[in-house]
Amino acid sequence: MEFKATTQTPATDYVIAGLRILYGILWIQQAIWKVPPDFGMAHGDGLFYWTKEMVKYSFLPPHRFFVESVVLPHFLVFAWITLLTELLIGASHILGFVNRVGALAALGMSLNLMIGLSRNPQEWAWSYIMLAGFAVLFLSTHAGRVVGLDGWLARRIEPSIRAGHTWGRALALLT
Repeated sequence: MEFKATTQTPATDYVIAGLRILYGILWIQQAIWKVPPDFGMAHGDGLFYWTKEMVKYSFLPPHRFFVESVVLPHFLVFAWITLLTELLIGASHILGFVNRVGALAALGMSLNLMIGLSRNPQEWAWSYIMLAGFAVLFLSTHAGRVVGLDGWLARRIEPSIRAGHTWGRALALLT
């Protein structure tokens, strides 16, 4: 028996684009409750609370050690990095702009959350698996090229790719 690879239909492209945009909205929504300037340090809530929960529930000792020994002592630096990264992920997915970069960042953030919080009894571990799964989906497709700026960018760099320019090929990997 011979198996043939199926090709994506235009409808599938639009479904993936819709999921990409919703995924971006989710990341923006999750960034909103991370409130500067102290991110919950004064009252022990918000991002500060959930970072401390990672120390309690991380299932990898090196991760727990890193959060306890590096992240918490320099919490405000990591809080700003977290907020800005989540905003970047959200904007990348909503706009479909350098979507693979946003997906790679989302995968890293999702794996960090899964490692640090999936054993927390207040959390549903499968949510982190789904966050990572969507990131892998968007990383492995050209999700930003349909209803996204990556499609516009890909059309602009296509001549440089045909001409054999390395920078064009490198940029195409991001879209």
